[in-house]
Amino acid sequence: MAPVLAACGLLVIVAGLMLWLFLPTLDLRLFEAARLASDGGLVIAFTRLGGFAVLAPVALAVTGWLLVRRRTAEAIWLFATILSGRLAVEGLKLLFERTRPPLSGRLDMVTSWSFPSAHAANTMLTLLALAILARRPAFLPFAVALACVMGWTRIALGVHWPGDVLGGLGFGMIWTGLATRWLPERAHYSPD
Repeated sequence: MAPVLAACGLLVIVAGLMLWLFLPTLDLRLFEAARLASDGGLVIAFTRLGGFAVLAPVALAVTGWLLVRRRTAEAIWLFATILSGRLAVEGLKLLFERTRPPLSGRLDMVTSWSFPSAHAANTMLTLLALAILARRPAFLPFAVALACVMGWTRIALGVHWPGDVLGGLGFGMIWTGLATRWLPERAHYSPD
């Protein structure tokens, strides 16, 4: 599972970088096609579900539940994977310093750098980490699909370029894939 996640993530992040650095016209066209012209109320409500205010308490609740169940190693893995991923993606934003789309078209206000999308990255890595700990293979595609829809909301609201979202989604996949190297033995899925 780890090599597949990391490889898929690498392909997605490279696609995001290609859009930004080598195909900016396509990045702009995709942005314009996906962006909502007005009234992003429902999309704003949905995008908040992938934000820190929702995902952090969910992750902390699951971490607490794991601790109560005496699954300490899994609780530490979950907490460390999500926290380190969140910090790493913020560091990447400072490294790349890509500007966001123009203020005039935004339906949500965000002021940090744009690449990679921390919203997409954090949603992807949190949902994947939770799905992995659930030990249900069917949860993985659901986590990826939900993170992709969450990423689309960032473009629809005019706060990210498509390349940023691909970069964030790819980063989340890579980070979680690499983190599975330290996944406690008990947490590995076994089909038996």
